[in-house]
Amino acid sequence: MSLQFYLNKFRDLNTMRLQGHNKPHKVCMLLAVMDLIECGVIHENRIEFNQALKQSFTLHFQRLRAGNDKDTPDNPFYHLTSDGFWHIKPVVGVEFGDITGFSKRKIAYAYLDTELFELMKSSLVRSDLRLALTQNLTRLPELYLRWVMGLGKSDKTAKNYLGAVQGVLSDLAMREQITDSGLTQIGSFHEYKRVTTPLYELNEFREKDARGNKMYSSALKSYGEFLADLGQVDVTTDVDDILQSDDLTTTEKSMLVSARVGQGQFRQRLFEQWDGCAVTGYMMPAMLVASHIKPWRSSTNMERLDPNNGLLLLANLDKAFDRGFISFEDNGQIIISTQLERPQVLGISQHMRLSVREQNIKYLQYHRELYQERFVA
Repeated sequence: MSLQFYLNKFRDLNTMRLQGHNKPHKVCMLLAVMDLIECGVIHENRIEFNQALKQSFTLHFQRLRAGNDKDTPDNPFYHLTSDGFWHIKPVVGVEFGDITGFSKRKIAYAYLDTELFELMKSSLVRSDLRLALTQNLTRLPELYLRWVMGLGKSDKTAKNYLGAVQGVLSDLAMREQITDSGLTQIGSFHEYKRVTTPLYELNEFREKDARGNKMYSSALKSYGEFLADLGQVDVTTDVDDILQSDDLTTTEKSMLVSARVGQGQFRQRLFEQWDGCAVTGYMMPAMLVASHIKPWRSSTNMERLDPNNGLLLLANLDKAFDRGFISFEDNGQIIISTQLERPQVLGISQHMRLSVREQNIKYLQYHRELYQERFVA
């Protein structure tokens, strides 16, 4: 099967629609699987219903749920079989026909079409698959509003940005024949970048942006960052920037690429520093993510390679830290954002502490300042 075949399948998942929206459970399960493939927890075509999968599912579910949606990862683990590419392996002695719903006693594990599993191993393909899944929910504008306000913007700013992208900027792009559809109907980050890049060069855009105190350029950038976040394409973009740089030697490029994808010498030096998860002490390497404290985009090349700007964290802690829902005081005490609903479900508690080192403090201070609005009661 081709990539386009699976993109179409992901956009048209057999989801249940209740209370005016599509249920996000299947979407969250597939996003969780791709997360675990990306960080090496799933390295063969065998998806077990374990704590790592459930935690990753919950991280996505908190972002995509609506109304009275319930955090029930067992439902999609079984019901994804109706979409044709997700399969269940019964335990020995059980026939598939004997399984009428999720049962730990009857299901050994799930697995994907071989072609799909191979596609999911590519970072470039994963970004397109993630966006295709989110499109399945058919409410990108609503998700965008929640995303913007989750970054601390006001309701008014969020609506102004969305209104600009949906209205004036979409009209301008179509009038100039840059695109045939509105900007919020574009479901690919890369396509969005292709379409919006020429807009910045238009005199009409520049004049509107100047009169609007840069509001239009801010809106375009913000919606692009939203699509990038949904598709998690920042890593791929940063790697491309590194490889195309004329200011770096081949050795420097190799070191920076390895640091960006959480592998190589940077990851090894973090293991030497921390021995295991910097918060829980958990030591299984496959479950740990090498994360930058001061975000990659904000760091110098030296800071990007500095192991003091890195933490080894379990996947659930890494996601929460990376998105600014948790941080740490200089003494290591965890700070939990008021926006993080039910942190206990993610295994996060206010009793946690980071085994902080003095060299980490300046980076932790930057992280707290970056997300300080998240921690205001």
